[in-house]
Amino acid sequence: MFTSIYVLVAGIPLGFLLRKSRRAVVWTDKLLTLSVWILLFLLGIGLGVDKNLMAEIKNLGVQAFCITFFAVLGSLIFAWMVAKCWYQEALSPQKNTVSHKNDAEIADSKWTAIKSSCIVLCFFLSGICLGYFHVLPAEISSGFYALWTLYILLFLAGMSVGFDLHAFKIIQELKGTILIIPLATVLGTVLGSMLASLLVPNLALLDAVAVGVGLGYYSLSSTIISQEVSPALGSVALLSNIMREVACLVFTPIMLRFFGLLGPLFAGGATSNDSSLPIIAKFCGERYAIIAIFTGVVLTLAVPFLVPFVLYLRSL
Repeated sequence: MFTSIYVLVAGIPLGFLLRKSRRAVVWTDKLLTLSVWILLFLLGIGLGVDKNLMAEIKNLGVQAFCITFFAVLGSLIFAWMVAKCWYQEALSPQKNTVSHKNDAEIADSKWTAIKSSCIVLCFFLSGICLGYFHVLPAEISSGFYALWTLYILLFLAGMSVGFDLHAFKIIQELKGTILIIPLATVLGTVLGSMLASLLVPNLALLDAVAVGVGLGYYSLSSTIISQEVSPALGSVALLSNIMREVACLVFTPIMLRFFGLLGPLFAGGATSNDSSLPIIAKFCGERYAIIAIFTGVVLTLAVPFLVPFVLYLRSL
C-alpha cells in the first residue's frame, strides 16, 4: 500500500538533478498531464464495465457533493480559527489585498483551470462509455495498466517537486507559524469529511475521510482509492476533489467575505500552488500567494501519505 510513497520520493532526487534543464521540466509536465488523462480514462473503464456500479452512479455523485461541501466547510472554519489566533490581519481583506493582476488575466486563468477540469472529466466519461459498451478488451479494466500508470504519475510528480524546492525556503521567511496552515487544512478537511459520513446514508466514516484527504489532488487520490478499495469509491474521490478545485475557483470572493484571506488557501488545498493560485493571488494579494505556494506544495506531498494511511486504518 505504501509503494506509492516510495515511488514518489524516488523521483525527487532525479528532478533536483535535472532542475536546470528546461527541456526536462517541460517534458515532465507534459508526461504528467498525459498520465493523469490515461489514469482517469482507465478509471472510467473500470467503472463502466461494472453494471451494478453504473446503477449507483447517481448516489456516487450525491456522496461526492456532500463530502466536498463539508470538507471545504470544515477547512474554512479552521481558516477563520487560524486567522483569529495567528494571522489576525487576514480577517481584514480590504486592507491587505494587493494584486497586480487585472480582471482579464484572472478571467483567463480561471477559464484555463476550469477547462483543465473539463478535459479530465471528458477522459473519465469516455472511459465509462467504452467500458459500458465493452468496446475495448476486458483485460484493460483489470487494474494492471492503471497500477503501472499510477507509478509513472507518482514518479513524475516526485520529479516536479525536485524541480522546485522554493516553497521550503518560505518557512524561513514566514517563521514556523506557516506550518499551521497545511496542518489545519488537513484537520478541518478530516473533521468535515467525518461529518459528511454521519449525514449521508451508506457512506462509511473512513471512506469519506479517504476521499476528503485527497485535498483537491483528484488524479492521484482517485487512482489510489480505486486500486486499494473499489472503482466506485475512486469515482467519488475523483468527482469530490474536482468539485473542491472548482469551488475555490468560483467562490473565492464569498470565502473572503466570511472567512478572511486564508479561506481560499484552505479551500484550495493541494491546488493552492497550481490551478487555484492565480485566483488566490488576485483576491488575497502577493503575501498570501506566497503562503499558498508553500501550502499547496506541502499538501501535494502529503496526499500520497495521507490517503494510503487512511486506507490502512480502514483495513484494520
